[in-house]
Amino acid sequence: MSLIDNMLLILLGWLLGLFAPIIVGVIKDNGEAKATKIALFTELQELQYRLLLMLYKIEVKYGDLNSDFFKLAQDIFIKYKGVNSIDSLLKTIGPLLKLNTEEMAAYSQLAREQNLPDSGLELKKISLSLLESNLPLLTRFDPILRGHLLEIKTHVGFMNATVDDSRYYFRLSFQNNISKENYEIAHINMVNSYKTYASQARVVINFINKILPKERKQYNQNIILIE
Repeated sequence: MSLIDNMLLILLGWLLGLFAPIIVGVIKDNGEAKATKIALFTELQELQYRLLLMLYKIEVKYGDLNSDFFKLAQDIFIKYKGVNSIDSLLKTIGPLLKLNTEEMAAYSQLAREQNLPDSGLELKKISLSLLESNLPLLTRFDPILRGHLLEIKTHVGFMNATVDDSRYYFRLSFQNNISKENYEIAHINMVNSYKTYASQARVVINFINKILPKERKQYNQNIILIE
């Protein structure tokens, strides 16, 4: 082996020693980002499930149930692979999708009549602990995915603020000696807060639909990281 060959081997060994920690770090970061993304999919899937159930409660009481809602619910429940059982929900939704417009309106009216008109709803604040704790890792995700996740975070913030509003107006409507006029104002504001929550929930549900792979088994194959 010539002197030049020896020098090249020494140089190569030096370069490998110099860049090995960087290479290992990149591989580790990519692996961490991949695992985080899969975990985020699970968190979003469970959030979508819970939001859909709450959206149903709001639509039953203050909205307008229709075939579009139940078709959305069916599509989500069919793809759902989480910890909650959805068999009974799918069996219930199937017949409802066969109702015509008049029959659906009758069902919606009947469901509304089964709820106390002046009772409130117990909206829940949403925690996205996994997303919140891994915001720095979002820089390694595809820009479109990163944008969708940040949009979800923003709208969830709006929803949590709306929960505070709904609770305030609910308590206000049950104050002693409240006038009829003030009661009606508080009640209207409470209902509007529910409708705002429902509107934001639909936005979040749609963003989650854009993020989650159509087949959950593709989680690993669909990881997109910035090289």
